[in-house]
Amino acid sequence: MMTRNGGGLEWSNTYQCEFAVNKFGIMGLMRKREPDPSGNMKTKPIQRRPIFLQGIKVPVVATHKFLGVIMDQELWWKRHLHHMLQKGTNWETQYCRLAKPSKGVSPKYMRRFYISVAIPKMMYATDLFLTPGSQKTKGTKGAISKLTRIQRQVTLKIIQQHPKMSQYA
Repeated sequence: MMTRNGGGLEWSNTYQCEFAVNKFGIMGLMRKREPDPSGNMKTKPIQRRPIFLQGIKVPVVATHKFLGVIMDQELWWKRHLHHMLQKGTNWETQYCRLAKPSKGVSPKYMRRFYISVAIPKMMYATDLFLTPGSQKTKGTKGAISKLTRIQRQVTLKIIQQHPKMSQYA
């Protein structure tokens, strides 16, 4: 695709655009597995081989971040969920710094900030893999409870900062 006539490299020369081939990675998106030689009854994802473009080795990768979503070669969402929970926890820590009762931002604005910034940041791309109420998805209930825990902590911080805000929570 890249090196053929009319391919990506020809297009990049025509439009004065350069590809950073050193940032490329190969990922085969399938759940097919092969026996692992190290152990009994263990399996591992099928090994892929690197390719060479313009003399640069394009490595095989197990995960890749694409448009802010961490994709796994077997299309499991554990790594993205972990990243999302880490972002939420970090955000909650920073949020608590801003919401100090004596010198902090007022609860009214902290609530708006939470709704307009924190929730979209934490919940970005969750509609891809979280399906509430589904019996077929294993990790959905655990993921939702972990997200709920972070959101509950922030809500309690808003209420603790100003008791009258409990009517909005």
